[in-house]
Amino acid sequence: MNARSLTAALSAVRTPGMDSTIQGSLYTLARNVRQLANAQLNRRRARKITELSDHELFDIGLTRDDVRYGFSMPFNADPTAELARRARQNSFF
Repeated sequence: MNARSLTAALSAVRTPGMDSTIQGSLYTLARNVRQLANAQLNRRRARKITELSDHELFDIGLTRDDVRYGFSMPFNADPTAELARRARQNSFF
């Protein structure tokens, strides 16, 4: 499902006349599917960071342990958010 079809699905969910409980449930389901898809896409893109050397990781404020921890999170979690948080945290040391 791409962004356009998901947007179309979300707007279809908001049609007047539907029972509000069903409408809310469908909207929540669509939002959760979109978040899962984004997390998986970001996880796939962030895999390239595992190929960096320790020196390159240090340049962007990460350690090898930070990367391992970021990718040990559940599959539905976005590792890029954790990696960004750790990079910010490491920049203060």
